[in-house]
Amino acid sequence: MEAQLFSQSSSVLRGYEDLVECPYNRAHQIMQFRMQTHLTKCRKNYKDLKYVKCPFNETHDIPQKELALHVESCVDRESFDRYKFCVATSAATIVPEVASSVDESLDNRIMGNPAEEMWDEGPMVRAYNPQAYAARSNVIRKCTGMAPSQKKAFKEAERQRLAELKRRCEIKTEQK
Repeated sequence: MEAQLFSQSSSVLRGYEDLVECPYNRAHQIMQFRMQTHLTKCRKNYKDLKYVKCPFNETHDIPQKELALHVESCVDRESFDRYKFCVATSAATIVPEVASSVDESLDNRIMGNPAEEMWDEGPMVRAYNPQAYAARSNVIRKCTGMAPSQKKAFKEAERQRLAELKRRCEIKTEQK
């Protein structure tokens, strides 16, 4: 009987594994990803409590008297120390040796000299106009921000445009 009750209670709690207790009110159980938003609101209600933020994690609000102890044992301190003291954690963070002049000359021959690149030179290309493209293509356009009479005229013009595009498509398929 006890095993059955235990299994039922554990199934009820599925999905609530990452609940965190609010430091201001122990009755507040918050999902971890919502904690920072909750703390912002909860701080306003408990202004009389002297809590300070952890220097390693904004979601850690600690009583002012316990800050020194928390700073020594904070779980987020490791990532801060790794950043501060530049501790390499993988091969990706290791800086490669400086390339030799032979490699540079090879790169220049393959890619051209980047110092001589001129982005302004080259073929002139017209700017893309999405309205003109949509008018020529078989797409449904939407009329927004128009008066009712303008909407009616637009819808009629769209019916004619789509009928003309369909007719042209049929002519092209017959010619092939």
